Order: sequence, then structure tokens, then C-alpha cells
Amino acid sequence: MVAERESFEVQVSRGGRWATETVAYKEVEARALAKKFLADKKCEGARIVRNWLRGDGTMVESEIFKESRTVKDDGPVRIAQIDSVPPDKCEEPADFLGPSSRNVMNRLFRSYLDQVFLTPTELMHNFKELKRLQDKDNLVSSAVDRVAQLQTKDTDEDARGRSQDIFKNIDGIAARARRVEAMKLPKLEGRFSDVIAKINAMADTEDQDYLAMVVLSRDLVNVRNWLGKLERLCKLAVDDPDPKAVEMLDGVIADVLGSTVVQEILGWQPSLGAAICTMIDLADGKMPTAKSDAGESAEILNRLFAEGKLPISRGLLLDRAHRQISGPGPLNRTEPAKEMDEMKRVIARVLTPTGLICGSETAEALTMRYGRMVEQGGAAGRKAAVEGLFRIMPDRAAGLIYLCNLAATPTGTEQTAVITEMLELVFMARTISDLCGRTLPPKERMIRATHAHKAVGASPFPTATKARLQDFIDQVLERYLIDEQIIEKLDHPDSHLRDRAGRLVQFCAAGVLPEGKALTRARQRILALLRQPNFDAHFIDGFTDPVKAQKALRDFHHLLVRAGFG
Repeated sequence: MVAERESFEVQVSRGGRWATETVAYKEVEARALAKKFLADKKCEGARIVRNWLRGDGTMVESEIFKESRTVKDDGPVRIAQIDSVPPDKCEEPADFLGPSSRNVMNRLFRSYLDQVFLTPTELMHNFKELKRLQDKDNLVSSAVDRVAQLQTKDTDEDARGRSQDIFKNIDGIAARARRVEAMKLPKLEGRFSDVIAKINAMADTEDQDYLAMVVLSRDLVNVRNWLGKLERLCKLAVDDPDPKAVEMLDGVIADVLGSTVVQEILGWQPSLGAAICTMIDLADGKMPTAKSDAGESAEILNRLFAEGKLPISRGLLLDRAHRQISGPGPLNRTEPAKEMDEMKRVIARVLTPTGLICGSETAEALTMRYGRMVEQGGAAGRKAAVEGLFRIMPDRAAGLIYLCNLAATPTGTEQTAVITEMLELVFMARTISDLCGRTLPPKERMIRATHAHKAVGASPFPTATKARLQDFIDQVLERYLIDEQIIEKLDHPDSHLRDRAGRLVQFCAAGVLPEGKALTRARQRILALLRQPNFDAHFIDGFTDPVKAQKALRDFHHLLVRAGFG
């Protein structure tokens, strides 16, 4: 059939080069796509190449449409003025290929990368593209100077000397990319792990992982739009059973997620606060994809996050979310009166069952955001931010978790006095309802109090302060067990011994109580059951199958170990 013998390549010109964007199998579809690409003001041209498969197996190409135009130059491209870099410095060319370094490049060169649709990985593994960047205005020198300044700030190191070290490494990266430019490498036509295997079989002195990334970069460099790159990478990752291959793909997916494509993945959002929450949902693999503009790619990406296969990309998304939390943009631009509501919405999202999603990083970002919402400036504003943020937390246990995490940050060190004042408000809680949200189910109340107990233990508070706080939380939990007769409800005398013991041990093993008086009270009740005469015989009473009886007894003893009965 004709439909099986012809296809239409839709190509787009950017930077003076033609690259295939997509392939259609109907001419009307190809022309519609070409017009869509031309709607982009930055597009220099679009053309359609018809491919006809002849009977003898040869392919005939013919150009059936072409439109070119001059794109107005918007002037020199500048670096973004970033305010922070990772603490670890890159000392060797290979260090610059790591996720942290690529994340910094993504932020610094954002305007340029969005203009040419290239990731940092493609830049550093493709000599021609790296050379274009080096020749573009003074981008590289400005970026190096900025990084050197940030890395030597508050140190005795000279910024100029650090700049020279970075330039030396850039020369090494370029020399390596140029060395492999003409190397014949396998094409990426199936799984990425297949390419890795083929490269591993090659007798070459070059690092094999580096060559695999060269192959991936050669494949991606021809896809000149972010959604196209994301789709290619996601399909490679979801179909590859090799964890190493997926890990390498994860790093490049993170590169793409540093671009504007995130807005298309999230789809329309009513506010920045909503966008931040949805971005965190995506990082956790829980984002509703119905409103996404990324189609199947959003679904695959969500699945990969849910399966825990993209830790590097997850870290990048969370870093991006935190920078937006602490940034100057209003959480609700259209309705300023709802700014505080949006703030509470963000707090609810970053407060997970185990504490703040990224600990001290989250506490610092929230404090910076709240500091923009108070009238005072400087140290007084930061003090007001700590006080205000503690008071709008869902409950005092959540507020305590916040203070524990904040104490490990520069702001926390500066605001030790106000943190101490806020801790006194925690001690005013007399019942678990005062400490944890009244609307939380009983189990969730105990879990939140327990995680507050753990946060105190991990905090930089003085030993005496930590002991006082942990004893206080333990007393509140013990009183809750007594007042609500939690242990008695689990150990109902009318129930079978197996059920009574099982419920109590599961309760102790569930992590809902910290080590202390409350947990000891529950364990004592279990010990009383275990010390009954012929406990094992009574436990398996009712089983007719001896094999099942012994399995039930073994499972119970394993559970005992988990619950702290060694």
C-alpha cells in the first residue's frame, strides 16, 4: 500500500542547520506540523521531505515544502545571576560531568540552552556545540567568574586563581570531546544498555561510560525541542531493564527538567503555589497527568518517579521547587489577598508523614518565603518570619519539626533566641490534642509526635534541651495511651491470644512510638502475655494444619524481633 511506502520528515531550521523534528505518514499531517513549527518566532524555517520506498528497496527523497525566514537577533545572551553553588568543587574535567555541575550549568546558561535546545550533557560531549558556546559573546567567561566568586566567598582562596582552575578543566573537557568527535561509535537504535554493551566490547582506552554518553548526545542533538528530548529519554528509560543504563539516562532527564519543559509537563496551574505543589507531586510520582501538555511523556515520567528510578531527576525537581519557594515571585499573582492561603498550601505539601520533605533545606526556603511576607527587614524580619511560620504550622509538633530543621541552617544559628522562645510554646501542650492536629486519626497523631521526637534527637540543640523536649513528648504519648486506653483496646480479653499478641506486637513494631515510657508500657503488656504458661501452645490453638501453625508461630517471632524483643 502507498501508506506503507511513503513518509514525510518535518524538519526545522535553527542556528542555520536543518534537523528532523518528527515524521508523519500523511502529507496533510506533515503540512499542519510544519505550520505549527513556523508559528514559533524563533523558528528560522520549516521544510517537508517526502521519503518514497521503491520496489527495489531504495529510498527516494524529495522536498515538497520549504519556508525560510530571518529571525531577529534579540541581542547578546547573558548568564543568569545565580546566588549559590554546591559546596563541593570540581577539581578534574570528569567532575564537571556530574549531576551537581550540570545543574549549575543549566541555571547559568538557561537563556542560551533554551535558545539552542541543548542540555549540558550534549554540550560537554559534542565538540562543535561546546565550541559554539565558547564563541557566544562572553557567556563562558562570565559564568566562570560567577562560579569562582561564589566558591571563594568567605574563604581565603583567590577568585582569580579559582577561575584559572575552572578554565583549565574546560579546556580538558573540550580536548576530550574533540578527540572522540571522529570516532566511529554504534548508533542508538534500540535499548541504551545495548549501546553500552557494544561499547564495552570495543578495545579503546577512552572511558566506556563517557563514550556511551557521546552516543546518547549524538542521538539527542538532532532533536531540537524539549518535549521531543524528554519523550526520547523517557521511552529509553522505561523500556530498559539495566539499572546502570537507567541511572545514566536519569542524569540527562534531569538536564531536560532544568528547562522550561517543566511548565508543559505540569500543564496550566492557577498559581505559583499550585505549581510548586504539583512539581513535588511529580517528583513523588503522584502527579495527575490529565491536565499535562506533555502527553504520554508525562505519564511515563510520573511512572518512573513512582518506581524510584529517577533519583537524580527527583533531586533536581525538589531543588527547583525549593528555589521557587524561597524566590521573590508571588505565590498567587492574580489574587494577592490569598498569598497566605497559598503559603499554607505549600507548607501542607512539604510536610510529609516523616517531617519536612528535604529537612533543613525546606525549613530555610520556607523561612525566606515568609520573610518576604512581613514588613520588617534584615534580622528583625527573619525573626518575625520564624515566629510567624511556627504559628501557622498545622500543629505544634509540626512547628517543632520545623524549628529542629531550621536550627541546622545559617538562619537558625542567627535566630537561636527566637527558636528558644518558640520551644516554650511547645511545652505548653498538655495533651496530644494540643501537640498534634485534632483532626488527625489516632495513629497519625502518634506518628507525628514520634517524628517530632526523632527530629529533636537529630537537631543541633544543646543536650539538655533535647532531653527535656524528648521527655516531654514521651510523657504526652504515655498519657494518651492511658487516657484513651489504647493498649487495653488492642489487648481485649475476649479475643484469641494470637490476635491479642499479634495486635500488640504490630503496634510496637509500627514505629508509632519512640523509645521511652510510652513504648515501654506497651512492651510490658506484651511481656505479660508471653510469660503465660504454654504460650506457644495457646498461640497456635485452633490450627488444624501443623505446617500453618508453625509458620504462624515463626512469623510472630520475627515480628517480635522487629518490635524490639531480641
